[in-house]
Amino acid sequence: MAMKKILSMAAAALILASCSQTTEQNASSQTPDEAVTELMMSRRSIRQYKDSAISRETLDEILKCGVNAPNGRNLQAYEIRVLSPALIDSITAAVVKDNPKIGERNGFKNIFVNAPCVICIANDKNYDMSQVDCGLLGENIILSAWAKGIGSCCLGSSARWINDSPSAKPYLDRMAFPEGYELLYCIALGYPDETPNAKPRTMSKIIYME
Repeated sequence: MAMKKILSMAAAALILASCSQTTEQNASSQTPDEAVTELMMSRRSIRQYKDSAISRETLDEILKCGVNAPNGRNLQAYEIRVLSPALIDSITAAVVKDNPKIGERNGFKNIFVNAPCVICIANDKNYDMSQVDCGLLGENIILSAWAKGIGSCCLGSSARWINDSPSAKPYLDRMAFPEGYELLYCIALGYPDETPNAKPRTMSKIIYME
């Protein structure tokens, strides 16, 4: 019986090794365009996160991809702030103080869809294309994060709550955006605790013109 058990374990190990090798071969057989397309098509907005923290090193890699996005005249007309968990909680408490109904949502933990990490992006209002640049910046961030198994959700409402909340103003001041800059939107980041299905998209809004 002992020998039979050992042989069974050995067979299972060989099967697992074979599966792993096949997976690696499939991954390595992808062309760069196939890999990028799969990354973009598989990415979903995540609103449920695990408590696991994202390392500073990983965040630096993600943000490096962000700031290397295209931007007009290389003005880099944005400012980025990464909020600590403690600051997320403090800002949440301030916003909810002024808007109690926000905290009544089922399972509510914070105003950033309960994410453990939040990136705040501000744009230079004196440059009329800065919002476009901030959008490109954010897209690089969320795709880089997804490539590392980290989910995200772009949040316009959270930025609006912060901007409109008198109690949150001290925290907005602490972000110390330069004069003329305004908090535009936030990006929630974290390891996903859900696997949402893709929502329908249409190609009907695309018109090729001669």
